[in-house]
Amino acid sequence: MHEILPRLKPSDRVLDLGAAGGSFPASATPARVVRVDLAPRCDGAVVADAASLPFADHTFAAIIANHSLEHVDRLPEVLREMGRVLTPGGCVFVAVPDASTLTDKIYRWLARGGGHVNPFLDPAALSRDIAAATGAAFAAQRTLYTGLSFLNRVNFRSRPALRMALFFGGREGFLRLFTLALRSLDQQFGTRFSVYG
Repeated sequence: MHEILPRLKPSDRVLDLGAAGGSFPASATPARVVRVDLAPRCDGAVVADAASLPFADHTFAAIIANHSLEHVDRLPEVLREMGRVLTPGGCVFVAVPDASTLTDKIYRWLARGGGHVNPFLDPAALSRDIAAATGAAFAAQRTLYTGLSFLNRVNFRSRPALRMALFFGGREGFLRLFTLALRSLDQQFGTRFSVYG
């Protein structure tokens, strides 16, 4: 995402799809940022279904779907809509959790699914689906490592579930140690405990 945003021109538009409170600060790009979500938590966002976007064809030079596609009900339609509103030669950035990872399993257990309706297990297949639907050429794929931020007590609007007691109530110090332990296990034994997506 941070490779794409600064390269856009002021005359470009970038779609922050499934933005909620915003996937990035508007200052990260000279382009005009349009944020879309079913239930946005930021001013000026467009309330819309990602499977039926209220924009003309070829409107956006870039689309950012940062941890949003796991939440959409009709993924094939959403990908087609992304392709429809993307300009020819435009860029697409997608980050999703890997449903096979410990981190995603913890998230789903604590949040009783957490709204994740698409369990992504094959990054190569998802990349092919995105490229086919949007016309954007595949450029790169990266592994995302967890910081366990979804467990941090500062991110809870209401009282956290009793299950959070297993994670010391989401205290920052514990989460740092837990993350460090997971990364150490991965480095020593070739596991994937600290992988998120």
